[in-house]
Amino acid sequence: PSPPMSDAAPSAAAVPEELAAAQAAKRAEIEARIAALRLKQAKEEEQKTLFFGDHPGITCDGCGVNIVGYRYKCKDCSNHDVCESCYDSHQKGVVTNSLGKQVISTKAEDHRFFLHKDKTFQPLVKKAAGMTEAKTAKTKPNDPCTCGSGIKFKKCCNT
Repeated sequence: PSPPMSDAAPSAAAVPEELAAAQAAKRAEIEARIAALRLKQAKEEEQKTLFFGDHPGITCDGCGVNIVGYRYKCKDCSNHDVCESCYDSHQKGVVTNSLGKQVISTKAEDHRFFLHKDKTFQPLVKKAAGMTEAKTAKTKPNDPCTCGSGIKFKKCCNT
């Protein structure tokens, strides 16, 4: 005869169900985290595009994405453009060529990058509030002095 089962020990069928439920809960938690990260990345990319602008038709030779923000061009290589993050890794001595459209040296000392702005650069924020300062009117020589003396500017503070 088999020993009597106590209420404290779970049945053999209940263990896999509890394990499956725990795995499903963990999976749902991970999927929620991934969805939140993707949403955050999309929002950051949208903000970056709105603030910095983009370079239409220009892809980064380092990571293969369309360049948004600063574009760096190599002085020594013909048609070698990289994005800001690949430029930062280049400063650390790492040169990548994941796009593979052209043969590029992977030695950091073979490249001299400079910040490139051309006519196709389109800043998406023209004049956002707080981004530019209003010009102040220039004090003319015959205007009253700004110090409050009542004398003409040209005879007072415009020395």
